Amino acid sequence: MTLNDMYTEKNSDTQLFSFTVLFLWGISISIVCYLSLTPEVEFPLDFTWADGVYHFLAYLWLSSLPFIGFRSVQSACISALLMIPLGIGLEFCQNLVPGRFFSIPDMIANSFGVFVGTFCGHYLRSKLLMKESD
Repeated sequence: MTLNDMYTEKNSDTQLFSFTVLFLWGISISIVCYLSLTPEVEFPLDFTWADGVYHFLAYLWLSSLPFIGFRSVQSACISALLMIPLGIGLEFCQNLVPGRFFSIPDMIANSFGVFVGTFCGHYLRSKLLMKESD
């Protein structure tokens, strides 16, 4: 079965694939929420812009997965773009967590990650569909 078939047909393989990707997406959202609201998070690598890079990569990942899991590009795009209010909301919530603080640069990194992830997810989906149709 090709990827194109998986997005156009409804069968148990398609549903399992879609469920697995969307389950991974949900777990990923949960992990980002947990790490965002945990008081002292230590990351493996520490360098000047590490915090911004981690934010960017997390939201790039969160906004790319819907393009693989959802059948509809419109649903994928809406779901991906909803990661922006998630990132903004979590930044506001960090004011309530001891040792954490509100950060506009983190919001920018989150949003930039979503925009790049949306582009990458849409591009990846179109490339996989084109490759499978050849």
